[in-house]
Amino acid sequence: MLLLNPGNLKEQESLLTKSFFPIIALIIALNLAIAQAADDTGNDSTAQSSGATESSGTPLEESDSTAVSGEATESSGTPLEESDSTAVSGEATESSGAPLEESDSTAVSGEATESSGTPLEESDSAEIHLPESALSETPVSEPATTASRWKLNGYIKNETAYRYKEPRSITKIRNTASLTAQYSISPRYSFTASGWYYYDLAYDLFDYDTIAARDKRNADEPLAFLFNLGKESDSQGFDLREFYLDMFYDKFDVRVGRQFVVWGVLEGVRIVDEINPVDFRELLTPDLLDVRIPLWMANVNYYRNEGTYQFLWIPDLRFHKPAPPGSEWELLQEVPGTVYPASGIKNSEFGLRLSTNVWDSDLTFSYFYTWDDFPVVFRRSQIDQLQDPEFMPTYTRISMYGSTLSKQIGEYILKGELAYVTDKYFAVIDVDRDGDGFLDNLGEFQRNHIRWGLGVEFNWKGFDISPAVTQWIILDYDEAMVQDEFDTSVNVFIRRDFPQSNILFEFLAIDFINQAELYLNPEWTFRITDRFQVSTGADIFSGRQSQFGVLANPVGQPIVRDQRSQFVGNFHDNDRVYMELKYSF
Repeated sequence: MLLLNPGNLKEQESLLTKSFFPIIALIIALNLAIAQAADDTGNDSTAQSSGATESSGTPLEESDSTAVSGEATESSGTPLEESDSTAVSGEATESSGAPLEESDSTAVSGEATESSGTPLEESDSAEIHLPESALSETPVSEPATTASRWKLNGYIKNETAYRYKEPRSITKIRNTASLTAQYSISPRYSFTASGWYYYDLAYDLFDYDTIAARDKRNADEPLAFLFNLGKESDSQGFDLREFYLDMFYDKFDVRVGRQFVVWGVLEGVRIVDEINPVDFRELLTPDLLDVRIPLWMANVNYYRNEGTYQFLWIPDLRFHKPAPPGSEWELLQEVPGTVYPASGIKNSEFGLRLSTNVWDSDLTFSYFYTWDDFPVVFRRSQIDQLQDPEFMPTYTRISMYGSTLSKQIGEYILKGELAYVTDKYFAVIDVDRDGDGFLDNLGEFQRNHIRWGLGVEFNWKGFDISPAVTQWIILDYDEAMVQDEFDTSVNVFIRRDFPQSNILFEFLAIDFINQAELYLNPEWTFRITDRFQVSTGADIFSGRQSQFGVLANPVGQPIVRDQRSQFVGNFHDNDRVYMELKYSF
């Protein structure tokens, strides 16, 4: 049953107007900017100069370098899946945009020359009739106008979701406007900024408690627990996604500012790819590039014969962001009293990676000195007692030694990731080996562990199929640990394009074997035009809820429940269908 908030239709129309006004204003501003750019370009060049100048050997204008370096920004018009992030990571995310050299200029000049209809070759130049005085002089290209230095793109999107399990409700009517702007300062310097604004009408039109479904999800908890939980509606927000300066030189390039860096090669998993933390606002459901939290950093790529060296300095300390309390995705909420590390060079994160090619295999070797993006919840707790434990949550340092592999073997592409992680803490339960009546080691044991993943990509009857298996292995394992010694998951990504019908089918399945959990995400995208598309799909969750602590027993000792930690199983009642309308420009 859908529950509308009290109010008349005029109030609801006002809400609609309020949410779409920024989007409408953005469209108007964008059209004005494009029109002005077209006018400036038309005034600065004639038909003859565009044909003769571009076919001559004059240097590329700065606007051309923008066209090359700006093709694969993360906030581009089309949605980027994990496979896209791998392909784009070298250009858009890791600032590999090696300086524009002859190969780049050839590609750009080819586009510029052929845009007139036919390529202008040497024989064609004889057919251009110019005065002899003009032919005797060296042609001088016009300086790039301010408008030609800019490149704008983005999208406007509506996402609507309906939960079809009780309590049934429309849970999202989110309208998002995203804009990416690139400015070519010179052939060696460019600036990029991108951001989005969203407004979710669902919280205005429908009952908050029905959307959150907290009483259903926490039905086994006492009412006092539910009433004491906070409430926060994720109704609107602005996020500066990228804001950086690119500097290209002969042997190296530098990207400084707010950005993303992708180190992984597998679909839908994070083994080596731990640079940017994750926003769990909607758990795993958004596009994988959209859930990454951008960081302010300095990113340097140094090019040598043996490969590319990448150096990262990240003074911006940010961690995984849980869903807002009270939302339908609330999980792993921040524990009161969490201690965050102080900002400064001493607490910065540092990364180093070598990318090379050996035996026709793309290999990377990396080291990342970072903070665990999940806080360690140390706790002083009496064994088998109903007293509330004393929590002391804090963030701790870890080191990650990683490597990735990509190699084509016939019609198959083999991909793998491996990471050795030191000094991570793992929670333990009900262990009192020193006999003092309290949980040992404040409920956390420090161990090293290994993460690995192996996958393959191939095409079968028009379907691009990418299965993979990943696993965590805790070294020096203790039976008191909550997490299993071997924690395994299997995932598969399937993609099929039907170009004649302008339909794209995608399917993601993740099986968390140890937790007996499953996540399924089928999606169909209908490309109405080159710029407008409609997508529809479903998010399906299967599994059990997490369970910790003890239960009160009025006639005896407290009842100790089976202790288990779950992930997507906590949301087995959140199954939903959704539709997305997206216009890219």
